[in-house]
Amino acid sequence: MTVLDWLSVGCCSAFLITFLIGLFSFALFFITNKDLDELNRKRPKNKQKKKRWARARRLLIRKKKAQVKRGTILIILSVLFVSSGLYARYYQQTNLSSADSNIIVQSYFVTDEMNKTLVNFQNGGDVEKSKEKLMELSSLMASYGSSTPSNGLSKEGQQILNRYYVQVREYGTNAYSLTAKQLNNPEIISTYIDDLKRIKETQKKVFKQFSINESALKQKK
Repeated sequence: MTVLDWLSVGCCSAFLITFLIGLFSFALFFITNKDLDELNRKRPKNKQKKKRWARARRLLIRKKKAQVKRGTILIILSVLFVSSGLYARYYQQTNLSSADSNIIVQSYFVTDEMNKTLVNFQNGGDVEKSKEKLMELSSLMASYGSSTPSNGLSKEGQQILNRYYVQVREYGTNAYSLTAKQLNNPEIISTYIDDLKRIKETQKKVFKQFSINESALKQKK
């Protein structure tokens, strides 16, 4: 379990405990209030008994106030706990884990380099000289695409991220097996560039889903 998982579980547990104790405090308040009403109906006329009655009445009033105060504080705390737990869960569902975030960032740079390498081939670049680089980039893409999205993400988030990982993995695997002859074929290169554009489109959907600032990534290139 991640830190956010533990935080969510802890907050929910704290909510349940504080809420139940808060309700119990209010239940005691109503019992005390009932005892106070009963005591008020039995107001004695005897001076000595009246002093004891007044003392008992003050104790019940003080007790009643303490129970209301404690119950109110506990109920407020329970609301804060459940709100924190729900927010932690929401944050986990809508934000990438550190592992997924790292893969998205690294694959962004790798796909960009892959595109430059393919365009170089398309423009008549030396295949033998750049093939090793293409294999290295392809290997990285296949490795990144083998990852599994965090279970903490929302269903929609997992689906879009998994789609992206599958595209990257399959692309990397296929590109790694390209021969020098194929790399000298403009049509094949064009097909791989088009496929990379589709990956970029899915990449943009991932950025939008998880509010990733692409402009900030471009500045790191």
